[in-house]
Amino acid sequence: MSVAGVTICIPTWQAEPFIERTLLCARAQTHKNVRILVSVDQSTDATETICRNQAKEDSRLDVRVQKERLGWSENANYLLDLVDTEFCFLYFHDDIIEPVYTERLRQALLDDPDAASAHCDLEMFGNMQVTSPGRDYAGTATERLIKFLVEPVQGLLLRSLFKSELVAKGVRFPIIAGDSFWRCYPFLMNLIAAGAARRVPQPLYRRWARDGSLTTTWGPQSNELLVDGQRQSARLQLDTVRSMNLPKADEELVAFCLYVASMTLTRHHELRLKTDSLSKPEDIFEGFGAVRLPKKIPPVEDRLFDEVLRAYGRLLSLEAKHHLQRGDSRAALVAFGAALSLNPASPGINAAIGKILADGGQQLTAAAVRQRTRMLKEKAIGDPHSLPTPSGDMAAESK
Repeated sequence: MSVAGVTICIPTWQAEPFIERTLLCARAQTHKNVRILVSVDQSTDATETICRNQAKEDSRLDVRVQKERLGWSENANYLLDLVDTEFCFLYFHDDIIEPVYTERLRQALLDDPDAASAHCDLEMFGNMQVTSPGRDYAGTATERLIKFLVEPVQGLLLRSLFKSELVAKGVRFPIIAGDSFWRCYPFLMNLIAAGAARRVPQPLYRRWARDGSLTTTWGPQSNELLVDGQRQSARLQLDTVRSMNLPKADEELVAFCLYVASMTLTRHHELRLKTDSLSKPEDIFEGFGAVRLPKKIPPVEDRLFDEVLRAYGRLLSLEAKHHLQRGDSRAALVAFGAALSLNPASPGINAAIGKILADGGQQLTAAAVRQRTRMLKEKAIGDPHSLPTPSGDMAAESK
């Protein structure tokens, strides 16, 4: 390890309009013992020139230029493999970090030697003005994984400062399918599996929401690409879970949460792509077709288990929206009814059911919805593992 404590990894491509600001933010860190690694993916603009000019002013800057186009994840892996400091983090080439970003996150890891990573709150600017709070992913390995799968914080964990030794243990981006979001989840799963992820409750990282940004291109352009990427990603994540030697009941609950998380992400993009039919769970992973809540629930917090059920309800709601998109209001009503049994207070689900009833006339009665909701709630309370799966029992009941 070098004397520099933190490596700032900046994978960049076609970044002429903003890379100077990015590098100045990295150079302005109050923690001075940093190495700033920049990899310029094959670009046709002045990105390389700007980076090299900055390197002339600051010896901590190390600029590498790729002869062939790598894509974001392979470019990020290239930088991670060069890290020789105790800590590192990935800095997206068009974002902004506050001067104390490195100092505060590094201190959070020094204060908790058992933690594997640290992240802060994230502030969006540009097309979207919102602050996303981080969260502590602490507790047992089972609790950390469940929180990660059912309570994700979009974009935050990918910008974590983490122990560099984890790269050799598998915390890097798998080269699966195309260069898209599904490569990120095995990376993050390994990060959470390695140890606690600590939150620094300050908005020290600012993400630029803009048209044409790299992450706006990560959505797949076809259902075939979506299913292929999600299939490979889910398999790698499940491999990580199985490698942890969790108690059987814990592994079964985490696997159920992985099913919910994977299918929820798949359903989101199926809605965007307006696919003619829903992918079957077994298309994503062969074991997903028979997934149910485990009969024996491990000792996790009641609040956390409630969040598992709410996450499952959100998945059912997405399926209902897909049915509506295809004009199948009866199937949508069944799915919304199941979702409501898991999250009775959801205003969105109640409003959606009300609209279906208003549009459906006499064929869809309020009494039928109440009866269905009551039946599912009683079934869930009496035997939680018997809850219907979105594409299994639900599809059959809608016919």
